[in-house]
Amino acid sequence: MQVTIAPASNKTSSAAIRSLLSQNPEVQLKGLYRDLKKVPDEFNSANNFTAVQGDVGDVNTLDFSGSDAVLMVLPPAYDGRDIVEHAQRISKNLKIAIEKAGSVKRLVLLSSVGAEFSKGVGELKTNHISEQVLKTTDIPEIIIIRCSYFMENWAMSVETLKGPNPFFFSTITPLDFKIAMVAIKDIGEAMATQLIRDWTPPNKPCIMELHGPEPYCPLDAQKAFSQALGKDVEIKAVEKEDLAEFYGKTFAPQIVNEWVEMSTCFLPGGIAEKNLSRPSNVDVIYGKTTLTEALRGATAELRK
Repeated sequence: MQVTIAPASNKTSSAAIRSLLSQNPEVQLKGLYRDLKKVPDEFNSANNFTAVQGDVGDVNTLDFSGSDAVLMVLPPAYDGRDIVEHAQRISKNLKIAIEKAGSVKRLVLLSSVGAEFSKGVGELKTNHISEQVLKTTDIPEIIIIRCSYFMENWAMSVETLKGPNPFFFSTITPLDFKIAMVAIKDIGEAMATQLIRDWTPPNKPCIMELHGPEPYCPLDAQKAFSQALGKDVEIKAVEKEDLAEFYGKTFAPQIVNEWVEMSTCFLPGGIAEKNLSRPSNVDVIYGKTTLTEALRGATAELRK
């Protein structure tokens, strides 16, 4: 069996490759990279892994011939480009390349909770677009994994955790509001499982949500950071009215509002808010990694 990861350079794709390499040496893996210098040594040294040069933004560089399954992870666009055009172009490129190959039987698409909405979810609408384009791909099986909030997102501003008075920001408010969160390791394992699983999905597309072992709130993240670093860690809430200024310090002006809308859509009263005590309308799978474990791993460099 041959599996192609497109693209392979992001953290979730790398986690999927790592999982596949650890569990099934019979599966031949191809990883798509724009820059082959960025291929990790641990992958290059594996006998059943091959890195190939290609760019999901350029359909002429995509060759999936011989692949039985393809994993697609839509690359983010933080530089101010048109995110709708970005999502449409890349998704169409993958669809064309998969159908042209003629060998692909299964597509696994990493998406996000909230992708069921076409508007009102900010940057997440790129996942909605990707789902809409790729679900029409002319192959037997399409599996869409909508993952919840990445646990590792809490450690994105790792600089604030350094020094004698560590702190972190929370764009999730109120601070005791619990949402589904999942670790990147578990996302990788879920994608790897679905790529090589011996089954016939009941629907096309077959949509599932990926959560962690239990819901968490920002206060849980504060506790996990304090345990990991062995000292008190302060949490600074970013209220809804301050989100535009907060994201304006990081992102291009053209996409700030998209990030504000994305951040608020799953808060209390938001369009994508979920009552986690009620059954979901799609299958839910659960990762095993706790928030404490994920943030301990994310802060490993700070403890050296």
